[in-house]
Amino acid sequence: MTDTSTQDSGGRTRFPDDVPAHPHFTLGTIAVAGVAAALVATLLAVAALVVVASRNSVDDALVSDKVDALLADVDLSGVGVGGDSSTSVIPAMTPKAELAVASGEVNATVAPMAPPPITRTEQAIVEVHFEVVENVTTLDPTSGVEFETWGYRLVDSSEDGVVVGTPGPMIRARVGDIFRFTITNPEGNLHPHNVDFHAVTGQGGGAANTTVAPGETRTIEARLLYPGFFLYHCAYGDVPSHISHGMYGGILVDPATPLPAVDHEWYVVQSEYYTTTEESGLLQEDRTAITNEEPRFVVFNGAVGALSGDNTLAMNVGEKARIYFVNAGLNLISSFHPIGSHWDAVYPEAALLNPPIRGSQTTLVPAGGGTVVEIIGQVPSTIILVDHALARTFDKGALGTIVVSGPDQPEIFEEVTPGSTEPGGDGGEAAGDVTVSMLPGAGDPGELGSPDEFDENESHPDYSINVLEVTVGTTVTWTNTDPSMIHTATAVDGSFDSGFLNSGESFSFTFTEVGEFEYFCLPHPWMRAKVIVTEG
Repeated sequence: MTDTSTQDSGGRTRFPDDVPAHPHFTLGTIAVAGVAAALVATLLAVAALVVVASRNSVDDALVSDKVDALLADVDLSGVGVGGDSSTSVIPAMTPKAELAVASGEVNATVAPMAPPPITRTEQAIVEVHFEVVENVTTLDPTSGVEFETWGYRLVDSSEDGVVVGTPGPMIRARVGDIFRFTITNPEGNLHPHNVDFHAVTGQGGGAANTTVAPGETRTIEARLLYPGFFLYHCAYGDVPSHISHGMYGGILVDPATPLPAVDHEWYVVQSEYYTTTEESGLLQEDRTAITNEEPRFVVFNGAVGALSGDNTLAMNVGEKARIYFVNAGLNLISSFHPIGSHWDAVYPEAALLNPPIRGSQTTLVPAGGGTVVEIIGQVPSTIILVDHALARTFDKGALGTIVVSGPDQPEIFEEVTPGSTEPGGDGGEAAGDVTVSMLPGAGDPGELGSPDEFDENESHPDYSINVLEVTVGTTVTWTNTDPSMIHTATAVDGSFDSGFLNSGESFSFTFTEVGEFEYFCLPHPWMRAKVIVTEG
C-alpha cells in the first residue's frame, strides 16, 4: 500500500484531504445520542404513568356513573315473592292465601300415560296424596323372576295389585302453583320412607318433612318455582337401596306458556335393579352390586316388557308424540335413542324455559335427570326405544316400542325389489326353496338366551323352524305370519337383514357360503334361530 502522508515544518504527519475522519468521534456521537433517546423515553413513560395514575379516580367515577345508569333501567322486582316474571325465571307469585284448590283437572296418572295438559292460566293449589307400597313385583314375565319392590301409588288407586307403585305416578302442575303433598305409610309396612322432589325448593326437596314410619301421615306445601320435568325419589336411610327397590317417579311443572299441543304424551322412567342371579323365583338385593354399579336389570317403567308386546305405545303416521323421560338411576347415564327414527325435538335436561334442539339421534340423560323429547310418526314401522349402551337393551331389558300405523310413505322409505334399479317394488312374497314363518305371538316378551332357544319344541315358539339345515345355493324366505307385530330377520354377523316386515310380508336370501348363520328379530331380540349351510 502506497504511503501518501507528508511531514509539515513541525515534523507532524499530514494526510491527504480525501482520507476519512477518524471514527472515534462518530461512535461517541452515536453513543451519546442513544443515551439521550433512552432518557427521553424513560421520561415519557414516567409522564404517562403519572397521567394514568392521576385519571384513576376519574375513570372509576365514569364507570360507576355508567353502571348506575344501566341499573336504573333494570327492574329487579321479579326476584322473590310477588315479582315480575319478565326479569326472572321465577314467576310472580299469587299469595298462598289467595289460591284455590285446582278442580276439574287430573294431576296424577300411572305410567305410561301422562296427565292431560292443564288449561287454566291462574295459579292454584295442586293436591296429591301418595301411599307407600311394599310388595313383590314380577321383574321379567318370561322368566318369572320376582323382587320386593317399594314404591308409591295414589291413595284412591286400585287395591287389586295392578298398581304396583314402581314407577310412582306422574304428577302434573303449573309453575307458580302450590304443591300440597301428603304421604301415608300404611300400617303393616316394615320400613320408613320419604320423598325428595327435585322440583321442590326446601330442605332435601321435602324429604326431611315427608319422612313417615309405618302408620304415619305427613303433608308439605311447596311453591313450584321452575318449569321442567323432574325426578322424585325416596331419600331415607340407605338411599341407594331405597331407590334401587323402585321408589321413584316424575313430576312435570308446566311453564306459564305451555308447550305446543301434540297428539300423544307419554311418561317413561329408566331405572336399574341390583339383584342376585337366580334364574327364577324371588330375587334378593345385591348391595355389593349397587356399590360396584353392576345392575342385573336396566328397564323402562319398572319391569322388562313394560313398554313392549301388549304394553307397546301406539301412534299413527303424521302424528306427534311427546315423551317425558326421567332417569331414576341409581347409577347409570342413559343414552336415550329411537331406533328407526329421530327425536324431532329435545329439551335437554327437561329445562322447558329453553328452546329445544332439533333432529337429535340420541340424548344423554344423567342419573337423577330428565329430558322431554318429541317424535313424529313418519312411516309405518315399529320404533324401538333403547338405551344405546346396547348391552342394557339386549341383555338387561331396556327396550320399549312405538308401533306407527298408517299408509306407506315411499317418498320417505321403501324397499327396492332385489335386482331392480328402479324404486317401487311391490314387496310381495318372494319365491324360495325353503320358507320360515315368524309365528303369531312371537313378539310376546321372552327370555334372552333361553335354554330351549334352538329346540324344536321351544316355549314359546317364535319361528316355524328354529334350526334350518340347507345346502349352498338355497334361497330361504322368511314370512311374517304374526298378525299383530312387525318382525325382522337380522343376521348376527350382518350378512343379511330383512328390515321391518309387516304382517304378510316376506324377505328372501340366497346362501352362497358354508357356515352357521344365527339371526334374531331386532325389536324382539329373544326371537333367535339359525341356518346351517353345508356343501351338500
